[in-house]
Amino acid sequence: MEQEELSIPLKQENVVRPAEGNIATGLIWGILISIPLWISVIGWILGFWH
Repeated sequence: MEQEELSIPLKQENVVRPAEGNIATGLIWGILISIPLWISVIGWILGFWH
């Protein structure tokens, strides 16, 4: 029974680690994608002032 009890937390840790990596990569991609969008929005707004 001890071997089964030890194997359960290891499986849970392996499930959590890829999820954290996906969140980190998602934030990085979200920032990289949002920078050009914000530049275009600012340029679009400044276009009305000029």
